[in-house]
Amino acid sequence: MTTSPSFTWTSDDEPVRSFPSGAAYVEALENTALCFRGTDLAGAEVRVDALGRPRAISGNFASVFSLTVADGTRYAVKCFTREVREQEARYRAVGEHLAGLDDDWTVGFDYVGQGILVAGTWYPVLRMEWVEAVSLIRWIEQNTDDPAALSDAAARFASLTAELAAAGVGHGDLQHGNILITADGSMKLVDYDGVYVPALAGLPAAESGHRNYQSPDRTASDFGPEVDRFSSWVVYLSLVALAADPALWRQLRDEDAEHLILAESDFADPAASFRLATLTGHPDARLRGLAERFQEILLHHRAAPPPLEPLGPLDAVRPVKAPVPVNAALPSWMVERVQPHMPAPPPLVRFSRRAPALAVLTWALLVALPFGVPAAIFVDEVIAAVDVSAVLAWTAFTLSGYRRQPERLPARAARAERKRLLRARLAAAARAARLEKQARRIAEAAEKSKAEQDYQRHILQQAHNQRLGAHHRAVREQLDRIDRERQASAAWMHLEEQRLLVMRQKEHVRAQLAKFRVGNAVIDGVGPGLIANLEAVGIRTAADFVGVRYDMHQGPERVAVFVRGDGRGVRVIGISEVKAGRIDQWRERLTAQAAIDQPMSLTPVAQRWLKDRSTAEKIRLDAEYKQVLAEAETAIRPLQEALRAEQAALAEEMKAANTATAQIRVDHDRAVAEAAVVLERAQQAAADGGAQADAFRPVTYRRYLRFILTGKN
Repeated sequence: MTTSPSFTWTSDDEPVRSFPSGAAYVEALENTALCFRGTDLAGAEVRVDALGRPRAISGNFASVFSLTVADGTRYAVKCFTREVREQEARYRAVGEHLAGLDDDWTVGFDYVGQGILVAGTWYPVLRMEWVEAVSLIRWIEQNTDDPAALSDAAARFASLTAELAAAGVGHGDLQHGNILITADGSMKLVDYDGVYVPALAGLPAAESGHRNYQSPDRTASDFGPEVDRFSSWVVYLSLVALAADPALWRQLRDEDAEHLILAESDFADPAASFRLATLTGHPDARLRGLAERFQEILLHHRAAPPPLEPLGPLDAVRPVKAPVPVNAALPSWMVERVQPHMPAPPPLVRFSRRAPALAVLTWALLVALPFGVPAAIFVDEVIAAVDVSAVLAWTAFTLSGYRRQPERLPARAARAERKRLLRARLAAAARAARLEKQARRIAEAAEKSKAEQDYQRHILQQAHNQRLGAHHRAVREQLDRIDRERQASAAWMHLEEQRLLVMRQKEHVRAQLAKFRVGNAVIDGVGPGLIANLEAVGIRTAADFVGVRYDMHQGPERVAVFVRGDGRGVRVIGISEVKAGRIDQWRERLTAQAAIDQPMSLTPVAQRWLKDRSTAEKIRLDAEYKQVLAEAETAIRPLQEALRAEQAALAEEMKAANTATAQIRVDHDRAVAEAAVVLERAQQAAADGGAQADAFRPVTYRRYLRFILTGKN
C-alpha cells in the first residue's frame, strides 16, 4: 500500500533555482555522451532540425527532445526551463495514481532528478514513453473532409473525459497540443505538469493551461477533478461542429491558429463573438443546440461550468454541405473580380421588315422564269437575255433589301465578336498551359535547390562530426590513459604490498636465525677450530650467511664459498665441501622452523602508508579525469560555435535563395491566378458570344429570301 507524499510549500518571495534556457539545452544535447554521462541515455541519438541541431519542441516552461538509445527505444525527454516547487513530489504522486489505472490515454514517464548535465550542473528531466501520434489540430487537418472520422473523434473524446472524471483525475491543460491521436484512432494525453490527482488535493495549480481552452475566470485555486470541464466543452463542441459542417474549419479560423473553432476572445465576450454566432445560428439543429448550451455556460456559468453533456450517438450528425463558390480556388484578393455568370440564352432574332413590292416581283420572276429558260434554248436568245437580266436585277434588289435589314449588321457584328472571343479563349488557354509548364520548371528548380541545400547542410554536419569525432577520440585516449594509470596504480599497490610483506617475513626469519650461534650448534665434523675460522670471517650466527656456493679451484676438488646477506662470498679455511654442506643444512633447518610463525600481513604503519599512497593516487587520477572532461566540454564549444557560424552563414545564403525563389513563386502564382481569371472570363465570354451569335441564326440571305416569299422567318 502506497502512502501519499508530503509537501512543504515555501513562500512566494523565496528565491528559486535558476534553470537553463532552451538554447542551453540544445547546446548541451549536441553531445549526449557528456550531458547524459552515467545514465542510460548517454550516447543516445537526438532528433535534429534542418540545420543539424537538436530539435526542441518548446512549451510553457520546458523543451522536449526526441532521443533514441542504442537498443532502438525512443523517448521524449522533457528539459525544464524554470523551477516548479515540489515538482518531483507532484510527479511522484501523479505517477503512483496513474499506475493504478487501466486507461488507454495514459503515457508512461519517469522523473529523473539528476537527468542532464548543463554547464557542469545537473538538472532534472522527465523521460516519457514516445507516442507515435499526431496532435489534434494536425489530425483534424488530415481528416477535415471525413465527417465520420470527426464524429468518432468527438465520441472518443467524450469517453476520455468520462474516464478522467471516474478516475478523479484532472489534466489541467486539455488543448490541441496535449491531445494526440494515434494511427488506430485512439487518444493519448501528454504533458502531466498540471495534472490533478487525489493526493494533491488542497494544493494550488502548477499552471493555468492554454488560454484558448480555459475559462477567463480560472485561477490557481481552480485545481481539482473538475478542472477540465471548460476545456472539455471547447474541444467537444469544436469536434461536433466539424463533424456537422467541415467547412467551418476554414471559415472560423486562420491558418496556423492556436485554437480549434473557438478562442479566448469568444469566451471573454460571447455576445460579440462572430464564431459563436455562426454556431448558434447553424442549420444543423443538434450543433445549434450544443452551441446554445455552451453560450449559456459562457454567460452564466463561466467560473464553474457543469460537466460535459455529450450528444447521443453521433452517427445521427449529418454534414451540411455548403455550396462551393465558383472561385473557391482563387486568392482572396481576386475573388471579387470574378462573379458567377449564368445568363439566360438570348431569344432568336428574326427579320422585321418585308417589302410587298419585292415579294410580288419575286413571285412574278419565279412564274416567268420557267418559260424563259426553254426560250433561251430553242427560240430566241433575246428573250433569254431579258430573263437573265431580270434575275440579275432581282438578285440586286434582294441583296439590297437584305443589307437594309436592321438585323443584318448586329448579326454580322455578333459573328465577328464570336470569332474574336474564340481566338481570345485559345490565347488564354495557351498562356495557362505555358504557365503550367513554367510552374513545373519552377517546382523542379525548387526541388533541386532544396536538394543542394540539404547536401550543403550534410557536408557542414559531416565536417563538424569529423571534428567532433577527432575531439572525442582525443578525449577518449586521455581517459583511457588515466584508466590504464589507475590499473597500473592498483597493480603497483598490490606488488608493493607483497614486496613489503616479503621484506617483513625475511626480517622475521633473519631475526630468528640470529638467535642461533654457530658455536652452539652441533654439526658433525665442525669443531672449535673451524668455528673460530667461521667467526673470523664474520659468520657467527645462522643469519650471517644465506647459502653456500662451490667454486672450482686447482685440482678436482671444489672450494666452498659462504654467501653473505649482501651477496659477497667468503672462504673459510679448513671448511671442505662436505662440511660446508652440513653447515648450510643446519641453516636451512633453522630457516624452515622460523618460517612457520612468520607474519602474514603488514604492520599497521605499512598498511596506513600504502592506503595513504593509494588514496592520494586515486585523488590525483580522479582530479585529472574530471579535468579532462571539463576541458573536453570547454573545448567542444568552439567546435559548436564554428558549426553554428557556418550554419548561420549557410542559412543566410539559403534565406536569400529561398526568398528569391519564394518571390518567383508568388509572382508566378499571381500570374497563374490572373491567367485562370482571364481564361475563365474568356471561356465565359466565348460562351456568351456564341450564345449571342446563335441568336442571329435566322439572319441569313437564304432565310431573307424565304421571308420575302412566305413572310415567315
